[in-house]
Amino acid sequence: MCQLAAYVGSREAAPILLDALRLQEGYFGGQATGLATLDEGRIRIVKRPGPVDHVRATSDIAALTGTTGIAHSRYSLNVLKGPQYNLEGNAHPWPSEDGKTALMHNGIITNYRDHWARLRSSHTFTSYSPAVDDITDSEVALHLLDEKVQAGRPTGEALRETANSLTGMVLLVAVHADEPETVHIANWMQACTLAKGDGETMFTSSRIGLGGLRDEFDVFRAPRNSLITLTRDRVEVAKLDPTRRAPDPDLDEEALLEQSLRVLRDRGELDSVALLTALSKEGFEEAFHVPPEEWRRTYLMGHGDQNQIMEPLAAAAAKGRIGRRVKVRHEGGMDVPRVMWST
Repeated sequence: MCQLAAYVGSREAAPILLDALRLQEGYFGGQATGLATLDEGRIRIVKRPGPVDHVRATSDIAALTGTTGIAHSRYSLNVLKGPQYNLEGNAHPWPSEDGKTALMHNGIITNYRDHWARLRSSHTFTSYSPAVDDITDSEVALHLLDEKVQAGRPTGEALRETANSLTGMVLLVAVHADEPETVHIANWMQACTLAKGDGETMFTSSRIGLGGLRDEFDVFRAPRNSLITLTRDRVEVAKLDPTRRAPDPDLDEEALLEQSLRVLRDRGELDSVALLTALSKEGFEEAFHVPPEEWRRTYLMGHGDQNQIMEPLAAAAAKGRIGRRVKVRHEGGMDVPRVMWST
């Protein structure tokens, strides 16, 4: 349940991407912030625990230069257990061992331990913590991708093969130093908003992340099961896995609002994760007009588009139909902004 952004164009990427994260992090994110830019044939990365404003104030993240970049705001339920799960090594993006590739992920990889068992003897996992004897699941995707790139596969195809070897909720974003004006995205069933402007393209997890830039772009939601290439002038979308079909049930926004208000009347003020958890147990069937068994199958297949829910609720809040406020909470050793919902 992270929030991501990417930019390719003629403007400096860092301020655009950090603003995009800041607009999104209160919903799902803010526990750690990371940014990678491509500049002068190199990938430069700064990442730290904490939300955007904290990392801006305590690092040189805002000084990264380059007109292509990817950015990540992390949310992990493990972080709620304590700061030992929220170290710099857990933050995205990750660089490959030769520094030429960087990758970030949104979702939960359910078969990461199988890959880790094979990869750990030949690769360094910077997210490994002896205190918890585990890694961040997403880092296996970096090493799987890098193995394919080192073997001569083009980055886009290597990303496709990597994504299709993973199970769970999977959206991967990668850049390579030899492609300084290209961002590759592999999306199974995650939140993915694409934007095409005049000589520039963007990706954000939510339309909310585009903020005041929204009017400068043609904005659309990426299809499920898609392999996406962003360059300055083009947004190319191909099928990620032609052998699989990704369900995409239609959301009834009015039914979603009714179900959300019902939950909030019963339970009181909730953050976005708690509200989604309650709706997933009772409410999504009505909002998506699918039987409970079908919704459960869709979820188990890897559906993880939480922003599909947050965007209409944010729009309803702007009209005064549902309560919304931002509350600062302590998570993983950091003060993090959290959007709270109420009646």
